[in-house]
Amino acid sequence: MSFLRSILLASTCAIPMVLGMGTANAALIQGSSTGSFSNISNCWGTCYVFDGVKQPDTVLEWGFGFFTNGSTLVAQQRQWNVDVQDANDVVLAELVWTNRATLDLLTPDMFAVDYSLNIKFSQPNAVSDAEVFNFSIFNTKNPAGDKLLGLTMADLAGLSFALNGIEMSDIKYQLAGAGSFDGNYWTTPEGKTSKMYITADFKASAPPDSDPVQVPEPASLALLGAGLVGIGFLRRRRTA
Repeated sequence: MSFLRSILLASTCAIPMVLGMGTANAALIQGSSTGSFSNISNCWGTCYVFDGVKQPDTVLEWGFGFFTNGSTLVAQQRQWNVDVQDANDVVLAELVWTNRATLDLLTPDMFAVDYSLNIKFSQPNAVSDAEVFNFSIFNTKNPAGDKLLGLTMADLAGLSFALNGIEMSDIKYQLAGAGSFDGNYWTTPEGKTSKMYITADFKASAPPDSDPVQVPEPASLALLGAGLVGIGFLRRRRTA
């Protein structure tokens, strides 16, 4: 009877090990991003940058007057905490543009500003990168939509992250709300608000020279088989 108990105990240990073959541990992707504006040029003193709620220099306003609010471009802080198995179009950065009707006297036809983006990951490992985008903002006659130039794929290509066991791909711009984006110009109609996201996809990367399908070892299969035979033998003994 002690021999049968040993077989049963061994099979009990082997069954979860065998059944667990081929399953992967879930990997979390955690991080955050911040953005800021600087180096305004050609704006006659009617453009300025001020502090957001938590981060400095996150709000750009232009065309404001004593009795009118200007248009604003806000660099929103973003955070993400997602499972790698559900990590498509993860929003890494966000810009919110509110286009208001402004006086021609107070609004430059075109001005330039730098947008600095900082992205940090904390999981699966600590890594960060930054990129500076050179924006040109064109203010057309009301009520036509104003335009922003400077969201280039070359700037996105400058962002690179070495994440342990995870591959990042398809980093791109995605527009939400009013407006349009043709790959060069981001246009927002007067009196409307639109959002521009920078998104990316993530997936688990297989180690080099690894077999993606885990096959139970022969010893584990033999142990499982011996346990099952022992169970059958024990049942026969009890019914005899």
